[in-house]
Amino acid sequence: MAPQHGPFRTDVHAIRAVAVVLVLVYHLDVGWLRGGFVGVDAFFVVSGYLITGQLLRGLRHDGRIDLAGFWARRARRLAPGALLVLAVTAVAAVLLSPREDWPTLGTQLAASALSVENWALAASSTDYLAAGDPSTPFEHFWSLGVEEQSYLVWPLLLLAVWRMSGGRRTAPSGTGTGTGPGTGTGTGRGTVAVGLAIGAVVVASLACSVVLTTTDPAPAYFWPHTRAWEFGVGGLLAVLPTGTGQRPRVRTAVALVGWAGLVACGVLLTPAVPYPGTAAVLPVVATALVVAARAEHGPLARATTLRPVRWLGDVSYPLYLWHWPVALLLPRAVDLPTPARVAATVLLSAVLAHLTTVLVERRVTAGRLARLRPRVTFAVVAAGTALVLLAPTAGWAALTDQLREDRALAAELRTDGDRCWGAAAIAPGSGCDVAGLPGRGTTPSTMTAAYDVDPTWDDCQAEATAARSCVVGVRGGTRVALVGDSHAHQWSSALIALARQRGWELHLVVKGGCEFSHVAWSDGSAADRGRCGAWNRAVDRSFAAQAPFDLVFTAARADLRGTPVGTDPVSSARDGYRASWQPLVDRGATIVAIRDTPAVGSGVQRCVDRHPDEPGACRIGTDRAFASGDRLVDAARATPGAVVVDMTSSFCTAGSCPAVIGNVLVYRDSHHLTRTYVTTLVGPLGRRTDAALRTAR
Repeated sequence: MAPQHGPFRTDVHAIRAVAVVLVLVYHLDVGWLRGGFVGVDAFFVVSGYLITGQLLRGLRHDGRIDLAGFWARRARRLAPGALLVLAVTAVAAVLLSPREDWPTLGTQLAASALSVENWALAASSTDYLAAGDPSTPFEHFWSLGVEEQSYLVWPLLLLAVWRMSGGRRTAPSGTGTGTGPGTGTGTGRGTVAVGLAIGAVVVASLACSVVLTTTDPAPAYFWPHTRAWEFGVGGLLAVLPTGTGQRPRVRTAVALVGWAGLVACGVLLTPAVPYPGTAAVLPVVATALVVAARAEHGPLARATTLRPVRWLGDVSYPLYLWHWPVALLLPRAVDLPTPARVAATVLLSAVLAHLTTVLVERRVTAGRLARLRPRVTFAVVAAGTALVLLAPTAGWAALTDQLREDRALAAELRTDGDRCWGAAAIAPGSGCDVAGLPGRGTTPSTMTAAYDVDPTWDDCQAEATAARSCVVGVRGGTRVALVGDSHAHQWSSALIALARQRGWELHLVVKGGCEFSHVAWSDGSAADRGRCGAWNRAVDRSFAAQAPFDLVFTAARADLRGTPVGTDPVSSARDGYRASWQPLVDRGATIVAIRDTPAVGSGVQRCVDRHPDEPGACRIGTDRAFASGDRLVDAARATPGAVVVDMTSSFCTAGSCPAVIGNVLVYRDSHHLTRTYVTTLVGPLGRRTDAALRTAR
């Protein structure tokens, strides 16, 4: 992504230009180049080629790698621009983002500054390609993290292989050209060993990418071990002789195929394609063809030397850094129609990239600053990183204080106004103001709501496709299960309380994004359907091997799923749910299907921030909150042995659903409940479950 040392090649420079344009247009979200994310793959191949070439020249010439010098050059090239963008973006993001986003912003700012944003996104199972998923202005730093992690490992790998193979430096007269295998015995042996090692990395990493993209696609997009093969392909190009011996016309033809393939990937691939996996082979091979062709003469070569192409290549790294924060934050600052928004984003990103190149990059990588000793470079970069980290450190301290205040306020409100606390305030005949006691505040705050989850949220959710289970409540008691996606899991706090009250042995079998059914949904990707299908089959096997359950609670997110795949969506949904439920019903279980909770959108929490003294003003109509039909409920009503529990009256009244009920913030995001509010639903959930079971009997 950043320029490297070594012989300058205009075609490689042009790859940077095309790659950054692909990514930029993709992030503009205008419907063009829906596969523009492949520009990152092109960057990885180019980085692998240039870095490996640089390291090999050192090995062939000196028989060693100046590790401190190499890492210092990488730090001078990458860190100044990145830290500048992070600092400016952090200030703008805080000013333009709602308080509910601040904790996530702080976490990702810190991860980006420490070059581990890819691991942070993988840990949170972020789907980078999912349209409509919440994004932060730091997410694109994942690719920089992958690059910097490779810069730590790659020279160590090459140096170790070179020495173990008996590789030596070139004789004083010099025999190798620096672009292919050396002719000296020691040099040639070392080069061959390095090539074989890189080839092994390519094979192992590609296999890992293919497998993990199928089994765990969201984090697989960010992991360095699923991307290393792309650097490795570039590294092989640096080891093997390329372009030599070919006629200029052949080189041009090969390069044209590569350019056409790269652009075609940007046009034809879509975010629905499981990625990286096998699909990433296409842009990687296309980029490799351009590099291997070495088409440095003729009309194609003249095109790569055009001034706009050279300029884009020069600013590709800062343009990549700036474009995403600008694209994300500019619409929050100024309301513009789409054409004006796109033009303003491109213009502002280009100006900032040019200024960063001229005023920061060139001053740091040339002149006196370029001659700083490695330890001085590391100290300066560490100091800059520490300054950037002051913001999330202060934010985490404020978050801790806010969490403490939330707990204190909750304890005070429960003591002083238990009759109107939480869901009790919306109960018929309560005599309470639905919003709660006036002037007493709201808990949790919008800033801490994302953390207001049951402890089982992190401990019990299945991460892969195995049927993970947590058992809570009373061991040996009535066997009860809660199974489904996060919309099922959000009921765990209330069900755990009921389990302790009623002597239940409660089994939590949950996986985010995967409901308990064999329904295939039209809006799901093939990878998601495969992952959830495998988890459901594992759950079926696990349940069949256990003692029967008496009750099985389940719920599922109703919106954003599309329609059931099949000629008749109604029967397809019913049959899909029954495929999961019927074996349990046949063994004596009753399925308790909880109707999905309101989908309120992120604007509700922002409204609470704007009306701290009038939270009752923040509500959404039931027509919007329940715009999507709940197929799970429909299937339960048509299935003997299943009952429906509808908790809507605990969320909505008089045609609207308030954001605050009984001084409690109901939603921790656009569609999940806060744990605090769920804990006030123990009584209502128990009573409605009992009523549904009595009716069924």
